[in-house]
Formats: sequence, structure tokens, C-alpha cells
Amino acid sequence: MRIRTSDTNEISEICREEFEAANRRIGERLKQFEQRPASSTDEKLEGVRRFYEDLADKNWTKADEEVLKGLEGMSESDIKAKMREGFRKAQLYPVPNFAYIINALKSDARLEVAHSQANTEAVSAAERERLANVLQRELTEAARDIAASLRLSETNMEIIREQLEITQGNIIGRLTPLA
Repeated sequence: MRIRTSDTNEISEICREEFEAANRRIGERLKQFEQRPASSTDEKLEGVRRFYEDLADKNWTKADEEVLKGLEGMSESDIKAKMREGFRKAQLYPVPNFAYIINALKSDARLEVAHSQANTEAVSAAERERLANVLQRELTEAARDIAASLRLSETNMEIIREQLEITQGNIIGRLTPLA
């Protein structure tokens, strides 16, 4: 397209009118956002949803939303405090859902009954992991010591280490997990 010098004023007028019309349309559409309430129920507790996802390393679900609706009277900071305390008191890791964290703080009577019926030989996941780490460290050292005292090659030491790892797995597997 070739623009003649005589047409520049007309083209400038067309552009100006189009910019004004676009500006007016944008303004009208933005007014719709201004008329919305400042915080809807979906946005109001978004911090709780994000906190749960970070804390439990799980995605927010519809079931979690239903539980959250049951906490309508509580502030966001109160819900987060309850979540922190519930997560500390949780018997299961990873926690199964939002309701589990919230309900972990239910009445002491329930906790006492649960403790009286609890398997006293059960081991928490954190304790199982700690024991597994200690066993691995000790069994690796034992493999080195055996290989050194018997003057075994590196290959034979690896065979001993692998056998001790199998033994470690069997020992940890026999520990009753908390459930």
C-alpha cells in the first residue's frame, strides 16, 4: 500500500478514531472487574489451599474443598495454625488428605483410646529411615573391615556389601510400620 502525502491527515484521523474506540471498549470491559466483590469465597482462602499443597506435597481436591467449607467461621491464620499442629500430630506420612490434617487434633479422648490400642512395637517412618541409615553406614563399614581383614579384592568386597544390603532390607522390612 502506498500512502500519498495528501492522505496522511485522513489516515491519522482513522487511526485516532480506532484508538479511541478500542480504548472505550477496553475501559468498559475493565469496569466489569471493578464491579466484582473484593474477595469471593474461591479467592478468600487461596492461601490455605497453597499452604496445604506445600505442606502435604499434594494437589487440592474437591473433597478438600468440602472440608474447607466446613471451616467457614475460622480465619485463614487460624486454619493454617490448625493445619500446622495437625501435621505435627499426624500419625501417617504422607498425610492422606486435608481432612486428615484438620481432624488430627480431635478430642483427647479419641487420642487416648487410639494410644491404648496402638501397636507398641510399631515404628514411625522417620525412625525406620533413621534405622535404615544407621544400618547402611554400619554394614558398609563392616563390609570394608571384612574385605580388609581377609585381603579380598574390590569385587569381592562389593559382593559382601550387596549381601549385607539385602540383610539390611530384611531387617527394616520386619519393623512394623505405623499405619
